[in-house]
Amino acid sequence: MSSHSSSWPQVIEGQYLDQRKLVVLLRNVYGTSTEGKNNFRVELRLNRYKIYPSEHLSGMALTEDQIQDCRVCNRR
Repeated sequence: MSSHSSSWPQVIEGQYLDQRKLVVLLRNVYGTSTEGKNNFRVELRLNRYKIYPSEHLSGMALTEDQIQDCRVCNRR
């Protein structure tokens, strides 16, 4: 059961982004299914991450603060 929402994905600029932190954040926010699969799908194209949450989570999105925490160089 890997049906993902066909709605617009959340797009995050990938420059200076720590991939490991992003995956941990996505697992914390969207979780995993009872089968142990992620409740999200991520595509990386042209240095942009497109995040597609599962249909039952389609109203959720990462906040700007959460995304900034995944950056290698925090600009706060």
